Formats: sequence, structure tokens, C-alpha cells
Amino acid sequence: MLCIKALVLVAGVAHGLVVSSHQHQLPVLKVRTVSPQNVVSMRLFGNGGGGRFMNPGNWISRRTRKGGPIGGWFGNNNQGPPKDPPSKGQSSSASDDDDEKEKNGMWAAYEKALEENPLLIKGLTSLVGFTLGDLMAQFFIEKKGEYDPWRTARLASFGFLVHGTTSHWFYGKLDARIPGTGAGAVASKVFIDQVLWNPIFGIMFFGYMGIFEGAGIDGTITKIKRDLITQVTGSWTVWPLAHAINFKFVPTEQRVLYINTIQIFYNCFLSIIGSKKVDTE
Repeated sequence: MLCIKALVLVAGVAHGLVVSSHQHQLPVLKVRTVSPQNVVSMRLFGNGGGGRFMNPGNWISRRTRKGGPIGGWFGNNNQGPPKDPPSKGQSSSASDDDDEKEKNGMWAAYEKALEENPLLIKGLTSLVGFTLGDLMAQFFIEKKGEYDPWRTARLASFGFLVHGTTSHWFYGKLDARIPGTGAGAVASKVFIDQVLWNPIFGIMFFGYMGIFEGAGIDGTITKIKRDLITQVTGSWTVWPLAHAINFKFVPTEQRVLYINTIQIFYNCFLSIIGSKKVDTE
């Protein structure tokens, strides 16, 4: 505290010298010691003996209450001493917090939309999943060199119109009839999904693809007979374990999102076998 008061005293003297130099007169400086509370009293005289009395101790105390000595000198009376700039670690932490808030906001918006329009949101989720699956199949697996946009449109529309809506209905009914996440409930749901629902889904998928490819009724039936077993057995290599996790940990309303996350890769398989042309001869 004594050091700070001394600095104030020096600054006051310097101020008086500057003012007096502009007026071509030197100030008369008288310094005397007083009580320990005030430490130093100083009287500065200007032209003609006029001047003002300055009590540094009281000045410092008053300025400290308003925001500190530094704030008093620089006019920052309400904010106190200036803060150090944030370190690199603090900046990184703040950025991570902002990213986390943004992610939480996006997830909250998705959940709200899902609650208000479950069929629409699940249909759009499946549309994205089937679109990405077909794009990956065409560009990274088959690599035929010529992109088929109509094939992507067929897969995407199937996801939106059929997969999202029927999955909403089926898994809602399944969870309602077999509630719980115990081992018995999970095993029963996986069995029903893979033994009963899986071939039904395959018939819907190949039937939709055949009709919109223009294969006709006979060609569509041929397509189902030819490719259904391949699709069902291929599903058994992926979905029993995936659905065990699904029925154990994933809430009912989030099942379609979970399925489509995994199905992006499985849809590559569906896209390839679903796009096989039917030999009508």
C-alpha cells in the first residue's frame, strides 16, 4: 500500500510540473508528514498563491472503492484492474464449450422435431441413410465410372416413403408388445426382427425397386425370388448383434436414427443387389 501511495505522490508531482511548465512558472512544493492513515499531505500552489489541497491517502481510498487505483488513473472506475488476456488453454476450453453447446442445441432441435413430426423426421432420416449408402456403393465400391442418379433417387425415395414409415410402425409395435431391456426381451425382439420382419422388408425393397425400374409384375416377382435369400442371409451377418445393442440401449424413438447410422454401410450392399437388372427373356 505504501508503494502505491508513493506512486500516486510521484505522479501528482509530475502533473504539477507539467502544468507549471506550460505557464512558465515552477510550482512551490511543500511536503509534510501527518498521521499514518494519510501518510503524506501535499499542497500545490499555482499562480498567485492559489491552488488546491490534495490528500493522497483519501484519494487512493476513494479510488479503490470505485474500482482500484489503476481504474482511477485510466477512468475504468467500474471494472477494476485490467484482466490478463486468456491463455491458450483457456481459449481452447472456451472453444470446446461453444462446440459442445452447438452440438447440444442441434440434438435438442432434432429431438423436438422428432417429437412433433415422428413420421416425417424418420422418413427424412432414412432418405439420408439410403442416399449416402447408394453414393458410397456407386463411387467407392462399384466404380463404374458413370453415375446413375435415377438409382440414387429410387433408393432415397424408398427410404423416405417405405423404410422410415414402416420402421416407425414396426418398432413401435414391437416395443409395446415386448417391453423392457432384459435378456429375454432383447433376444425375442432380435428373433422377431430377423426371422419375421427381415424377409418382409426384403419383399418390400425388391418389389419397390423392380416396379420403379420398369421390370413389370413378372420381372419384379423374378427379382424377389432371385435376390431375397441373398438379402436375408446377408442381413444375418450384421443385424443380430446390431439389434441386440439397439433393443438393449437405444430408446424407441431413436431406433430409426440408430438403424440408419449403421445401415449407411449395409445400404451399400442393398444398393448393389437391388440395382441388378432382371433378365426378362
